[in-house]
Amino acid sequence: MPKIITTSELQKNIGKLLQFVGNSWAIVTSRGKAKVVMLPYFDDNDALLQDYLEDYEMHKNAKKLRKEFQESYDSGPSDLVI
Repeated sequence: MPKIITTSELQKNIGKLLQFVGNSWAIVTSRGKAKVVMLPYFDDNDALLQDYLEDYEMHKNAKKLRKEFQESYDSGPSDLVI
């Protein structure tokens, strides 16, 4: 179960939070909105983090990507032959 804390709590209790996040995870909020997720680190997690960041970018740009893909779909089949 994640711990939900504010940015001010993070600043005041960073040491305690780092110990907690070593075994669990935390969501940091600012003005009532989630801003950051703190996760425990383990060796060889680079691929997992890269996948997460790609998912984040797609979610962040979803409207633009949907528009771009819809325009491509609407343009019909390509005449490209391989």
